[in-house]
Amino acid sequence: MVNNIILSLLCNLIMVPYLFSQDSPKVPNSIRIDNIVLNIKPGAKEIIQIEVDALHANEKYFQIFIDRIQIYFPIIERILEEENVPDDLKYLSVQESALIPDAVSSSNAVGFWQFKSETGKEYGLSINDDVDERKNIISSTRAAARYIKNSNFVFENWIFSILSYLEGLSGAKLKVDPNLYGAKRLDIGEETHWYIIKFLAHKVAFQDYIYENKYDRNYSIYTNQIFKNIRDISSELSIDYKRLKDLNKWIQTDDIPNDKEYSFLIPTDLSYLAEKISSFDFDKVKDFVESKITSSIDLKIKDVLSNRTIFLNNLPAIIIDSSDNIEQIIKVYDISKKLFITYNDLDMNHKLVPGVPYYFSKKKKRGRVESYFKSDEQNLWQVSQLFGIQLKSLKKFNKGNKTNKILLRRRFSLL
Repeated sequence: MVNNIILSLLCNLIMVPYLFSQDSPKVPNSIRIDNIVLNIKPGAKEIIQIEVDALHANEKYFQIFIDRIQIYFPIIERILEEENVPDDLKYLSVQESALIPDAVSSSNAVGFWQFKSETGKEYGLSINDDVDERKNIISSTRAAARYIKNSNFVFENWIFSILSYLEGLSGAKLKVDPNLYGAKRLDIGEETHWYIIKFLAHKVAFQDYIYENKYDRNYSIYTNQIFKNIRDISSELSIDYKRLKDLNKWIQTDDIPNDKEYSFLIPTDLSYLAEKISSFDFDKVKDFVESKITSSIDLKIKDVLSNRTIFLNNLPAIIIDSSDNIEQIIKVYDISKKLFITYNDLDMNHKLVPGVPYYFSKKKKRGRVESYFKSDEQNLWQVSQLFGIQLKSLKKFNKGNKTNKILLRRRFSLL
């Protein structure tokens, strides 16, 4: 998956006279990746140092990396945390593509994380004439995290799992001594695979030049649930159309496909985006409530309904209080008892639970995040209501699960 663009860039940087270079960080004797301590032997230390020096050889080029890092790392770090993989994996994205969204390798690997088409599709990325989510920083980062995480189920070692990103799981297994599976200490020597050497070089080269307080926070993730067209997003969020397209090169047309929810990188801070989205949700609630008005009595309770109706997982719902009962709810919202019971996975004798959301349309088959830690008092049905997920899906995702960590969506696996 290594991008030939990066290799070419590094070669050029090595050739730049060191008269214009900046001081390079020195490779330490040991490096920690999550819970793994790497002992860097002298021969490997020299090789890694050459790679580090190459990345620092020209201040102008190095600053280009930093500028991209300040935009994309806040997004990448958030997703890696959600996927429960080490934060240091973010350096692999720099190694793979230099954070160029439409980077293409000589082997036709594409995007931030250099996925080939077949592998990208296996990990849930849409790749067709209309969209190519390999160029989507949100979708591709999540796919890359899951790829490496799946390998870690085998190796129980993030270094070997990183190697699998280049070699594939089967290829990496051929190169790794099974006796080292689960190892928490490893020696890095001259014989260590070059891909791991480069990964460590990228970590050393950039880690001391990255400051969270300098991250560019004027970018946010917007998961589309409303708009059918990019120009509508541009207009409603007051974002320059060309800028929006430049940040989202993964979508080839103005029309947004409706086969799933797509996430956009938006050039605006989170508070502004939240304010805008809240206004959209209010309009959706208003439209939903007004569609139920059929009499003057309905008009009198319109304001009450508007304040109580919410949208969860893009589904209309109501938070129940102690004074509610099913007969009242189905009458007010003009929905049959059979449908209400079906949508909410209830039995005919169910008693409404105060504080729990109840839905007026069919719940989704999966959640928008991967997992949730429930309290001891919560049962699986309550979790399904909280996230708007069908109970049968939750049971399927969590078959045999005896822990409080509840999976809310299918975990991708090639094993």
